[in-house]
Amino acid sequence: MVNSISYNASARGAYALMQQMGGDSNELFSSLAGTNGGGAESALFGALAGNGGTTKSVDFILQEQKISNSKNQIYNNAALRLTGIQEGTYTPTEEWEQVAGYAMAKGRPVIVSIDSSTGAVQANLQAEDSLSNFNSELQERILQLNDDASLMAQKIQANTTNESWLKKLEGASYDLYLVFNNAAPAQTTTSNNWEQQGLLYMQTNRPFKISLDAKGDLQVLDQAADPELQKLSITQQRVLGAAIQSIPMTISEGTALKDWELEANNFAKSGVPYYLEMDPITSIITAKENSPENITPAFLKTPPYPDVGDDTPALQQAAEFIRSGKAYFFDVDISGQIGAKEATAQNLLKYNTPAANQFSSLGTGSILSLFA
Repeated sequence: MVNSISYNASARGAYALMQQMGGDSNELFSSLAGTNGGGAESALFGALAGNGGTTKSVDFILQEQKISNSKNQIYNNAALRLTGIQEGTYTPTEEWEQVAGYAMAKGRPVIVSIDSSTGAVQANLQAEDSLSNFNSELQERILQLNDDASLMAQKIQANTTNESWLKKLEGASYDLYLVFNNAAPAQTTTSNNWEQQGLLYMQTNRPFKISLDAKGDLQVLDQAADPELQKLSITQQRVLGAAIQSIPMTISEGTALKDWELEANNFAKSGVPYYLEMDPITSIITAKENSPENITPAFLKTPPYPDVGDDTPALQQAAEFIRSGKAYFFDVDISGQIGAKEATAQNLLKYNTPAANQFSSLGTGSILSLFA
């Protein structure tokens, strides 16, 4: 063992100190293990450990290393579960997972840590977690960022919901076109059975409207029952109502003559979902496709919150995590700046390890190099 140490370039200084002790290998390792007394031995170990003379046994150092490794494994496993929750491949079952899942769904900063008394993983919203690692000024700033991020998350999620509704309306007409023309398989079930009902209307040449229900799910409505008809005058309602009733038969019999009848016939024969519209001023009837521009309500065409409030670097970082549904929290870097960090294993371990309690890289590294 001693010979192997002498050829380890990184440990030559330590080896020279050992040689000065004049003891054999057994005495040396007894000293390192803390089983022999003596000031010289204690001083040597303290120098090797880099702890200013505080004696730690090799067993103690190795135990610390085991604890550190165990923490790494726990945080790695926790981070993997967070990724699974975010990607929808893992369903939260444990309490901490459910708390973290809630935070991710709401865009709230969350702290995942290890309970010091039980060793169990726990999670808390950062606004409700202990901020004892920070001074009072930093605590106030982090809490304010939590409040700002919560409001920002609501705006981002409103914009995201708006965008998802737009995508549903954008793809609905084309979806029906593909299925009607046997270019895509029909679904066995959809929300509100909108696809099945829409295909039935198309197969019978009936005009109908595609829209969203109160939950944001697609639906189709027979135009004869369309509430939009009530916006017309009584006379106009009667004329348009008669056109809606007659057009299926006109298309089936091939007797279309009027412009709007020919338009409706072309849509129906091509497998394009359509409806009839009357100009409230001229009373002219036209056939319209259920295209995105025709069926999208005006209030959906622009995001509800063009400015979500990500006006600082920390909030800009948080906004990206919120949009991607990732777990995150606010922390302070070595320059004293607060930023948003993803809840990775490395970031969680660093956040939950106060600087004063972190192992000295010199001490642990030097001791373990003796046994490399």
